[in-house]
Amino acid sequence: MTDFIHLAFNAGLDIFNNPQWRAWPFGSGYGDALLPSLARFAFVALLLGVILLFLRLLFGPKGIFRDKELDREAEELRQQEIAELTKQFEAGEVGEAEFQVRKRKIRKS
Repeated sequence: MTDFIHLAFNAGLDIFNNPQWRAWPFGSGYGDALLPSLARFAFVALLLGVILLFLRLLFGPKGIFRDKELDREAEELRQQEIAELTKQFEAGEVGEAEFQVRKRKIRKS
């Protein structure tokens, strides 16, 4: 193993003592200026945003890897809540305006 490391150092691949991030568009450290620091934070925030959007695409509503069983259970719960709300409306416990508002709210959730 030490022979491999020695050969790597001799070949100019000194990655253990002098790592160089060739794809990173900024220098090391925070520097003296505020603008490069803010640019780094914005760049990292952009990367995190792209990752979050990608995960939302995969696991969000109608996502490729979304568990269909959870969607089915959620729909059953919505139907039960609407049935209970309808019973309350028919019994006169809930007014018509409140019934419509709560029904729309249940369907959106």
